[in-house]
Amino acid sequence: MSEPIRAGVLGVGSLGRYHAQKYAAHAGTELVGVFDPDMERAEGVAAETGCVAFPDAGSLVERVDALTIAAPTEVHAALGVKALNAGVDVLMEKPLAANRSEADDLVAAADASGRILQVGHLMRFHPGVRRLAESGMDPRPPQYLEANRLNTFQPRSLDIDVILDLMVHDLDLILRWVDSPVAEVRAIGIPVVTDKVDMANARIAFENGAVANLTASRVARKQVREVRMFQPHRYVSVDFVDSTMGVYELDESADDSPVPGTRGKQLELDAADLLAEEVDAFVQACAGGLSDGVSGREGRAALSLGLDVRAAIEDHFERYGAGSLHQGVAP
Repeated sequence: MSEPIRAGVLGVGSLGRYHAQKYAAHAGTELVGVFDPDMERAEGVAAETGCVAFPDAGSLVERVDALTIAAPTEVHAALGVKALNAGVDVLMEKPLAANRSEADDLVAAADASGRILQVGHLMRFHPGVRRLAESGMDPRPPQYLEANRLNTFQPRSLDIDVILDLMVHDLDLILRWVDSPVAEVRAIGIPVVTDKVDMANARIAFENGAVANLTASRVARKQVREVRMFQPHRYVSVDFVDSTMGVYELDESADDSPVPGTRGKQLELDAADLLAEEVDAFVQACAGGLSDGVSGREGRAALSLGLDVRAAIEDHFERYGAGSLHQGVAP
């Protein structure tokens, strides 16, 4: 048997801690250590997962083969490029970077070093998304898509807006499903409790004629995570919270349907540990195997479209004389 992959985690807040747990439980990895600027927190996670709390990021990078980076977005590029240049494979929590230039630096470093760079877009591993691809029901390309991702307020990821915090998951899925260049982006969004956009709606048109309408909020009263995809003869919906999928098709012979001429079914999806599957896909790639993890280039594409949405929001405020997006918002 081959030696286990030596893994580490940079940044062990709530999400980084979960990554450490998955590495500690994975048969193909040895969790060497973690690092966090909050040493007390790092030591707590190290004690929980049976590894070492390193005093600095550099010393951890020197001891591992693979690394999750779950640090604030503003330091993704600096940490990721150093790790890749040191010959370490990187799983970067989303978004890939703070801007396109930094994302390009990460992709270039991965290419130059020949190392793995994957991005933490968890929804790729949802049973509904997997079933669409594996069952032949994948509606590609859909003509119209709707995505709603609403969350109650959580005091985390406030270094980024709701576009790169939540909407980016659906942007990644839609880019994969539509598989066409973007033709136009229109968007509106507002800050509510932070100095960044907390609620946003975007309408994205693609060159192949598909249109996507996305809504994201991190100040909602309840959690909603769903995607609906429409074609002339089919409608597919995936509820990420209830883990259900509906498939409805035109069928003139259907006489027992509430909607005449249609036949449909509601599928209960199996439970899944999305983060464990994401980490496993990364480990498989690090070991030289086939992997369905999200590549650095795919993460860069989702980031870029998210930045286009942000720019469209700014343009909306300027075009209609509303002043600055951040005008009057308390810091």
